[in-house]
Amino acid sequence: MRDGEKTTSRKEKRMAYKLQIVDNNLKVNANARYENMSKFKKPAIIAKSPTGDIVKEKRMVNGKVISPGEETRQWCDENDKIYAKSELTFWFEDEQVEENQQTKVFEITGYQPLANYTDHYVIPTYYEIFPDNNGMKKDFDRERAVASNLFQLRKLWEYLDQNQVVARAEFCTSSRGFVASDAYLRAVKFDGNKWGIEIGVFKEEKIFQHLNEGMPKEVKLAEKPSTRKKIKMV
Repeated sequence: MRDGEKTTSRKEKRMAYKLQIVDNNLKVNANARYENMSKFKKPAIIAKSPTGDIVKEKRMVNGKVISPGEETRQWCDENDKIYAKSELTFWFEDEQVEENQQTKVFEITGYQPLANYTDHYVIPTYYEIFPDNNGMKKDFDRERAVASNLFQLRKLWEYLDQNQVVARAEFCTSSRGFVASDAYLRAVKFDGNKWGIEIGVFKEEKIFQHLNEGMPKEVKLAEKPSTRKKIKMV
């Protein structure tokens, strides 16, 4: 399979992308692929008019519906002069910045406690990791490549599992935007000796503002006598 080629499951097609996972300290170097495993889909809600006709929300300008191809987006200055994106530079405050590039190498920068994955960051998107066949043509070579990459992934998985940590690295899933995202690589295991690796992408840091400290003391509140009669059947 080539980079970005679709892989087919029994239920749906997903996009699988190449990713090299590297940790020089652990001497891990695995060629893998990742695919988004989220199955959430918004329910298909249909709007209908009082007569039962299907109604759709459409973009309009001055009361006229915009037809496909009529609307375009261009980079313009305050005088409406048009520029190609290649002519532009991008800035954050007084510093020039560059657009993200899709991550091809997940180079681990460090390990953090597993609790960070659940308690410190909101992680809305996760990807499953599986070994790549290195693009080999022959079945024998493909099997050897998958086995070699699987061994490397297992070595990393054992370190994560035994130490109860997650591996952190920069991880951008597309070549757009200017805010690079980080992700955690986490070991997962299930009954029946099944194991795997997932990558969870950060959305934002969790900020807790009402944390408590120590064990609270129980306070018993005096109950006010009720003047109303309780009805009990038994």
